[in-house]
Amino acid sequence: MAMYPEVQKKAQREIDHVVGSARLPDFGDKNSLPYINTIIKESLRWQNVFPLSIARSSTKDDEYQGYFIPKDTVVIQSTWSIMHDPENYSDPHEFRPERFLKDGQINTSVLDSMAVVFGIGRRICPGMVFADNSLYSILSTALAVFDIYPGVDTKGNPVKINCEMTSGILSYPKPFECAIKPRSSVALSLIKGFHE
Repeated sequence: MAMYPEVQKKAQREIDHVVGSARLPDFGDKNSLPYINTIIKESLRWQNVFPLSIARSSTKDDEYQGYFIPKDTVVIQSTWSIMHDPENYSDPHEFRPERFLKDGQINTSVLDSMAVVFGIGRRICPGMVFADNSLYSILSTALAVFDIYPGVDTKGNPVKINCEMTSGILSYPKPFECAIKPRSSVALSLIKGFHE
């Protein structure tokens, strides 16, 4: 959010419109916050935590798009490649939650990142729903009460944040600086009330 303040502001406007400022978002609000849900989808698509899926073995001879796959072949899904395929997503290296929206609702004609990053087929990760709900809860609550900014240098100027991820089986952001401040005195009271 510190890298994309316009996305943050748009999400906060949606939260303010649907939820207001007197309470925190809850799961009853989830379907009324499509932009929040697109940020989750785009975050999972843009920077995959698990760029290569778990290796599987074919149980019989098969063919996929003209490629013969013999029985017992080790098959690994390249999640990163699927999520950055320009045939599925224009400008795939850009962070654009709007790609998942159409007429203010989730665009079901766009390949859903949730259906790929948690695996494909009958071996899909059983934690997908838990992860989606956790990300919704964290993102909607954080954006309801906090503004997130880039860190500042010694002269007080904002520091440009570049998205740098680790490489390996798991990928996560390298350390970066940001500032997180309550959006208002009402937000501060919600934060304190939640803590108590």
